[in-house]
Amino acid sequence: MSKEISHSLSAGTILGDKWIILEFIAKGGMGEIYRAHQMNLKRDVAIKIISTEWLNDIREDQEEIGNALQRFRQEVQTMVQIHHPNVIQIYDYESAQVAMGDEMKTIEYMVLEYIPDRTIRDTMPEEGFYPDEEGATGWIKKYFLPVLDGVQVIHKSGIFHRDIKPENILMEEDTPKIADFGLAKSYRLASMTSSMEIKGTPAYMANEQFVDFKRSDQRSDIYSLGKILFEAIDGKITLNAIPFKMVRLKRTETAFFQKLDNIIQQATSETVNERFQSIEEFKKALLDVLKPLRPLVSYSKPKQQWLPKGSNRKTWIAAFVSAILALMFSFFAYYYPRGSKPVLPSKETVIAAKRGLPLVTVGPVPASLSPKVEAPDGSTLRLIPGGTLRLPSGFNNGTKEETVTIKPFYMDQTQITNDQYVRFLNQVLSMVHVEKGVVKSGDNIWLYLGDVMEGYEPIVFSGGRFRLKYSGHSACPVLRVTAYGAAAYLHFYHRRLPTKAEWLFAALEGKNPAAFSREVSPLPESFFEPIKLPLPVILFKQNAFGIRGINENLGEWVLDSIGWHKFSKEKDRKYAIMSGFEKEETLIHQLPMPVIRQPWEAFEEIGFRGVKDIT
Repeated sequence: MSKEISHSLSAGTILGDKWIILEFIAKGGMGEIYRAHQMNLKRDVAIKIISTEWLNDIREDQEEIGNALQRFRQEVQTMVQIHHPNVIQIYDYESAQVAMGDEMKTIEYMVLEYIPDRTIRDTMPEEGFYPDEEGATGWIKKYFLPVLDGVQVIHKSGIFHRDIKPENILMEEDTPKIADFGLAKSYRLASMTSSMEIKGTPAYMANEQFVDFKRSDQRSDIYSLGKILFEAIDGKITLNAIPFKMVRLKRTETAFFQKLDNIIQQATSETVNERFQSIEEFKKALLDVLKPLRPLVSYSKPKQQWLPKGSNRKTWIAAFVSAILALMFSFFAYYYPRGSKPVLPSKETVIAAKRGLPLVTVGPVPASLSPKVEAPDGSTLRLIPGGTLRLPSGFNNGTKEETVTIKPFYMDQTQITNDQYVRFLNQVLSMVHVEKGVVKSGDNIWLYLGDVMEGYEPIVFSGGRFRLKYSGHSACPVLRVTAYGAAAYLHFYHRRLPTKAEWLFAALEGKNPAAFSREVSPLPESFFEPIKLPLPVILFKQNAFGIRGINENLGEWVLDSIGWHKFSKEKDRKYAIMSGFEKEETLIHQLPMPVIRQPWEAFEEIGFRGVKDIT
């Protein structure tokens, strides 16, 4: 099992009656970052707190704790002064009491603009742009000059960042945004004296920051920017490579790269007074280098008239249009089952509660097993202790009722989200291609892009990468994913789809098992309220075992086999869809029945979650 990363806040924690924690993102030396959902404005945000674990480690040093809180508040005061499209935005700063273990603790937190985990490093080739002058020019204009604009505004506000590096420049689509002002210095704020002052990232750190961190100014930021420019042209540097030193390009075989090398050397000079003294100087030098490079002019031949003249022209046009329409119809008929719904079984074929729903017998919970674990993709998995499940006739493709034994397993607490699936696709870009809005791997269809519903298009493909169209939809369940696409995701993160029996066991067991005995008790009316999309998965209803959304109107892909492991080859596996419980007029509850579907199909109301075997 994957080791659970220690952090202070758990998914579902509500701060200030409007921010609900969705997931833990990252942990630094003294801080923790979470993705949260702002319920009143329906958008995702980032929440930053001081790590309670870090505070516990220094609890004997009250001065250090005071300095940590002062720095955290100073970061907020610094960020609130800056308003620029290339600088991350701060929304709020508050404190709240939260339950941690058996006690309530007060935490201070800042609320920031949420940007998915992509940085300017993702725009820089590992081997550098050299000798591609056009590529280097395009990168500088599109990404580096906007970064300089952001830093220029920061400096004009009397603030020096002091920790500029690629990982602190986030990318919102194609817009770079400078983040992490934890080490920033401002003339307007009181200076601090503590061991925490000696901080930074050596590979991007000027020598004066190491010698006397408090004396660093805008020229220290210029040194860091020079290192980033060098890295973009020459290739990636390691974190400990050439710290505090001037750098130069290995090769400068053209006038363009010779001039660029001069700029890099001046920006990273070890002597502070020999560097550019301001961002304006740095930017002007770059613009002077870029001026002579005029855009390429393409010349096209005179258009040739390929259609015949005269009365036959209209006939040719009509034939051409008809051919195009025929091709489009064929494509959508075969590849794009958009709008189609799973054919749900009729009331006659569903085993109703009045005939006796399956009896669930829950086994003992092994004391050696943790109630939850973390997966490599950031998902939380909950323990399903296993037991026995009596299945009605027809459920497992047979004519008789049968009782099956369910071994303990872990199940994803929520369905896989848009953000998780986008991150997966970008990690396997070499395996996939996009054809007219269809994401495929080889001949297997994984995902249908486009509108899930009117006005809701969560995932797009542009610039050779997948991205979220709107960050507020990142925590919503990924839909219109095929069984092939679901299985590929889970295999990548060392999980699998649940069998239909495991899914039903988790759904029934998570409710009150007594409600599914032969003396059926009516479920509350709220149990049948449908999910209204788009909605973050963390807001779906939670059952007794912490599984969210499994009894809802959204369906999920499952394996149509109890002995799924017997089918080692993908082509031998069969897939089905399980969806939530239905309600009759008399409040008699019907058992969800599996609906067999083809693995290349996808639907607007079907997502998936994974399970992990216990070994």
